[in-house]
Amino acid sequence: MSPATSPKTRGEKLLPEQRQSFILDVLAEQGVAALHQLAERLGASFSTVRRDLDELVRNGLVSRTHGGAMLRARPLGPIEEEGPPSPTGEMRAVKEAIGRMAAARIREGDSVIFDSSTTVLEAARVIVATKLRVTAVTNNLKIADLLSQSEGVRLIVPGGTRRSGTYVLSGEPGDSFLSRLHADVALIGAQSASSGVLTDSRIESASAKRLLMGAVRTRILLIDSWKFGGPGFCEVAPLTEFEEVITDSGIAEEERRDLERRGIFVQIADTRSATIPQSSREERGANGSATAEAAAIDTGSQV
Repeated sequence: MSPATSPKTRGEKLLPEQRQSFILDVLAEQGVAALHQLAERLGASFSTVRRDLDELVRNGLVSRTHGGAMLRARPLGPIEEEGPPSPTGEMRAVKEAIGRMAAARIREGDSVIFDSSTTVLEAARVIVATKLRVTAVTNNLKIADLLSQSEGVRLIVPGGTRRSGTYVLSGEPGDSFLSRLHADVALIGAQSASSGVLTDSRIESASAKRLLMGAVRTRILLIDSWKFGGPGFCEVAPLTEFEEVITDSGIAEEERRDLERRGIFVQIADTRSATIPQSSREERGANGSATAEAAAIDTGSQV
């Protein structure tokens, strides 16, 4: 593996905003993380991660702990005011674009599983904004709170024990409920993917994602392009288990070709669009995947 693609040097190639978005995602999942863990997962030096943490502290998003950092505690309130802070600027636009494209895959009356992910949260926002009538299942309290604001959503929260420092419920009785579920679509988020495999930093998160994926007929992966090639501690599933992968135009052409060689249907979300795309709900085939023509929001996409 060349230095340019090595996980040990990858983080130094990212923009500060990209690294900081990654750090917020990790802290949203874990609640707290040690400096050496963040450096290893990012593939960046300790000094680089320290600078990123200092910037996040100045912005009031995280607090430093002995040897690491944690999200700043904030009182519960309306959905826009609670939970882990969201990325701003370009990174927020990427997540919104991916979320819009994912939401366009959902048809009226679908049963949809929403994974615990900041990008999946953006898809949920679109579902609420468009007043789409769906049955929604999620193990994330923040996403559940958002979905509960729509009268068109029949919301199911399987239950379980809240992981410390997160909005995620895991364990029983939720696991037993999900094992008997046969939903239409799952929107799955990502921490990292490499060599055609979706990975996660926590065994519990990887197990939860596998459980969600096993409860549906159609699996759609929502992943920011810069998360490809990142180091991962625990395998979730081969990317070939997804009917569709939605990412942004920052994906390397080599990475995209590799996914397509594996037979993975890759779609590029258009970050230039500020509006919700026309839905392809009515055009998804009998196997649950969207047709290429309806899916191609980015005019440069190959279909």
